[in-house]
Amino acid sequence: MLGGVCTGLARHLGWPVIVIRVGFVALLTFQFLGVIAYGALWLLMPPESATKAPGLESAARAGLRDQSKPTRRMDWGMLVALVALGSGLLWIVQTSGLGISQQLFWPVAFACAGAALVWRQADSAHQKEWKAEAGGRVWLAPFVARGGWPALVRVIVGLGLVGAAFGIVVAQQGNIEQLPEVMAMTTLALAGLAIVLAPWLHRSRSALNEARAAKVRADARADMAAHLHDSVLQTLALIQRQADDPKAVQQLARRQERELRTWLYGDELSDLTLKAALMAAAAEVEDERGIPVEVIVVGDCDTSDAVQALVRAAREAMVNAAKHSGADKIDVYAEVDEDKVEVFVRDRGKGFDPATVSEDRMGVRGSIIDRMARHGGTAHIRSTPGDGAEVRLEISR
Repeated sequence: MLGGVCTGLARHLGWPVIVIRVGFVALLTFQFLGVIAYGALWLLMPPESATKAPGLESAARAGLRDQSKPTRRMDWGMLVALVALGSGLLWIVQTSGLGISQQLFWPVAFACAGAALVWRQADSAHQKEWKAEAGGRVWLAPFVARGGWPALVRVIVGLGLVGAAFGIVVAQQGNIEQLPEVMAMTTLALAGLAIVLAPWLHRSRSALNEARAAKVRADARADMAAHLHDSVLQTLALIQRQADDPKAVQQLARRQERELRTWLYGDELSDLTLKAALMAAAAEVEDERGIPVEVIVVGDCDTSDAVQALVRAAREAMVNAAKHSGADKIDVYAEVDEDKVEVFVRDRGKGFDPATVSEDRMGVRGSIIDRMARHGGTAHIRSTPGDGAEVRLEISR
């Protein structure tokens, strides 16, 4: 109850906490062995990880939330203080005659270190995941869990230390000169045990891998169901309510099409690129004016001040086409070269005569032509009445 070791160990092993506490009390009768084991586990057990909300886990799987784990900083001052305190208490207990005998001290130390290395492989940050995958067999996690060669080395070294402790105890019961023979026999015994258990561990690992794959598929289905509920079904409900308004239905369908395309193909773009900026501008025009805007971008680049001015001019050209052309669709084509960026905004509407555009038409002259000129670019408008219009924007990178 002092450091939460019994509770943490019970959660780790899946045992009742009362059993762990009774075991530590029983170890107190063996020359304060329980105190030493409790102190060692108190120092070595990792802290409990915070429980994640299901919504955050789903967002992380969907790529909408960073999954990187924060760096765990070691408080070396506290570690040194705890080691010094533990060493001092251990020295007092040993010198006062209340501790364990010298013959048992090092075997116990080796055994505690080995057990700590083995179980450290299954730290508390992975207990919930392993418990779900292994069907509650958390005690098996250190031996079959993923972790690569470092994890395997920790398990082997930990088992080796436990075997060394056993060998020392056996040798001390007889002749210390027989220690090499005892260690050799212990090694052979551990090797034989490993050979016997290897097929069973392999089957357990295969079962865990199958459980992981099933969990991934279940998570994918859950994410898909949640997305369909949050987006598609909601849009369909809105379409049913506005079935008598064809323009609103078309606008809702186009918006849902964009969202589904982004979600299905992972076409999530950074706001710092030309393609993302043009797609966002086209989506705004679609939502505001209710006219489809098809965007095709060949190549991509970062959005410098000049490129941002190009995007704003292109957006104004889209707005003008949606307001005045009468076309049922607007096409936007952008191409990025090594030294320049070009954007074409076309419609198949009624068109106009550019020469008749008055000076006070800021939408064309101020927001498109003059804006491009201020940033070192050019804007060319080609249109004839009855044949649509094309606005060509060009700027150097």
